[in-house]
Amino acid sequence: MTKTQVKSRIRKLLDQIGDIRAELEDLQYEVEDTKDSIEPYEGCNELSAEQEERQEWFEEMAYAIENAVEVLQSSEIDELESMMD
Repeated sequence: MTKTQVKSRIRKLLDQIGDIRAELEDLQYEVEDTKDSIEPYEGCNELSAEQEERQEWFEEMAYAIENAVEVLQSSEIDELESMMD
């Protein structure tokens, strides 16, 4: 394997990581919007237990997605990108 081949594969993988990161960020916003859109049933002032559980699930999922995005933005990836120059 040549140096050029390694750099080419790394660039391709970094592009894929960037695409995945963007998709995860979009998904995070959608999940947060879904969580925020949960409202009490008509005629009720508070969420039902099921709705609260659903809202909590979406909140936890948004947090997990946010953590995944942060991992993909880590300094190790930045370091690898800087080595491509």
